[in-house]
Amino acid sequence: MCMMLQRTFAEAILTHLHPRSEITISLHILSQDGGELATCVNAATLALIDAGVPMTDYVVGMTSGTTLSQSSDDSSPGEPLLDVNGIEDSDLPTLTVATMGATEKIILLQMENKVHISLLEGMLAVAVDGCAKMKDMLDEVVRKHGSEVARTGAL
Repeated sequence: MCMMLQRTFAEAILTHLHPRSEITISLHILSQDGGELATCVNAATLALIDAGVPMTDYVVGMTSGTTLSQSSDDSSPGEPLLDVNGIEDSDLPTLTVATMGATEKIILLQMENKVHISLLEGMLAVAVDGCAKMKDMLDEVVRKHGSEVARTGAL
């Protein structure tokens, strides 16, 4: 997970602005209920923004799953799920996606299960759409916090 996070944020952080600096991201998972990697991506993004680290855009993570695992001959299509919990994560095929901002540029993609390609397309579409919505929510929270800090003058 450490290497995935390092590679993901290496593309978003503008390291050339601070050439002799080192950025250390330390994440502690206090409770696991699915979507750990996506949650770590979102937490690291907020921490970097709060620390004033220059980035090209938000890096947003999201998990998706499907109700139909590997039966490609089944007549009913799989139902994609967004932001799977721990039980769903262990029982169903899941996909973790991180995108750059509200765009559809995928910078992290992880899947540890086998799934039919027709189900993968739906899972990917749901995850990318979820990332765009999560980016809007994170941006709203960051702007609200920034306005409050500017108004009160307290960090």
